Amino acid sequence: MAEEIPSPEARLLEEVQSLGVEDILALCYAFQHRPERLRLYLDILRKRGGERAQFACCLLCFDLARQGDPIFQKEFAYLADTVRALSTNLVLVSALVGSDPYLRFLWELCQAQLELADPRFAVEPAAEATPVEAIEVELLSDDDFSPDFGISIDERAIHQEFEEAVEAFLGSEIDMPIYDPEAGFRLRHDRDVERIERFLRALDSFRAVVPLARSFRALTLLFYGTHIRSKGFFGGINQRKQSLLREGVAEFVTSGPSLWEILGVLGPLHASADVWEKISDVLADYVRWCVAAPDLAVQDPTAYDPVGRMLARQPLVGNRRQSGRE
Repeated sequence: MAEEIPSPEARLLEEVQSLGVEDILALCYAFQHRPERLRLYLDILRKRGGERAQFACCLLCFDLARQGDPIFQKEFAYLADTVRALSTNLVLVSALVGSDPYLRFLWELCQAQLELADPRFAVEPAAEATPVEAIEVELLSDDDFSPDFGISIDERAIHQEFEEAVEAFLGSEIDMPIYDPEAGFRLRHDRDVERIERFLRALDSFRAVVPLARSFRALTLLFYGTHIRSKGFFGGINQRKQSLLREGVAEFVTSGPSLWEILGVLGPLHASADVWEKISDVLADYVRWCVAAPDLAVQDPTAYDPVGRMLARQPLVGNRRQSGRE
């Protein structure tokens, strides 16, 4: 029986596996910087332990991400903190990057990208998941339940929970003149991100019963969306911001009239001075878009491109366009 001849890729894997981390990293860029070759070497390095292999993996992942690979763009966003930690070991970085012009250039690009990352988010907000085909399920209807089925809603308790959630978000206590100057509509660090996300989850559960919960949800979504970066880690539209602003506009369209009942919470006790300015800018732009594109506006705000239009307006407001952050 004839001996099976290994494929060129298998032979290459066998040869490369015996090399050191520095040699593999240098080999990545010794010839043409082909993405498929980088992925091959990255797979080999991932099977090795230690900080040297880990740093080399991060650098290759960054290179593939900056070339436009969406999988590695998402992966590098999760690796950002790891790269920062490893980069404090200057001896390790110097040994791996060395004097190779391209590796030094790549590492400088990586450092610059890390400096632009939003420190308030542990991981860059993820893009919306790709919709999957839904399975049709026959749901129960009102006819399936008898009048005495026994399900009741304690609206008083729900309203009480809603008020407690609002007070917790605003940093105050019911019937107590105590206010936390770090709470409310402020987004300065990762603790604020957790606090806002928690409030939005609570509002989502209350909005079917408590009308004002929808008003608070509209305001909070618009506040949150206007206070995160317009561009993602590698320069594309931040889809998390896009989703937040569209949801906020849609909720405003539904609950706009009652929103004016709660605008007092945007006073200096609970919000920074520019919060309403940024929210009203989005709402005014949405109205302008509705006038300019009535055929699209009659559908719903999903056709509205708040981030793209915001970026187009940024030359009028100084140098914020460069940072991609509102």
